[in-house]
Amino acid sequence: MANDTVWNYVNDFLAGRITRKQFWVLAEFKYPTHQISFHTLSALNCLSFERSEIIYDRKRKK
Repeated sequence: MANDTVWNYVNDFLAGRITRKQFWVLAEFKYPTHQISFHTLSALNCLSFERSEIIYDRKRKK
């Protein structure tokens, strides 16, 4: 995951703060993350930029 949530669960398990069973309950994906990881330059070379769009824009206070 992009955030540290799973890593925190790993640390808690390794430190003995949670059991193996508790770890797997916490680490189970609750929703799809749709993350893709590219590990080689060859893989990155397969990508090309198509477009972008602003999903959320905070209004600036003046």
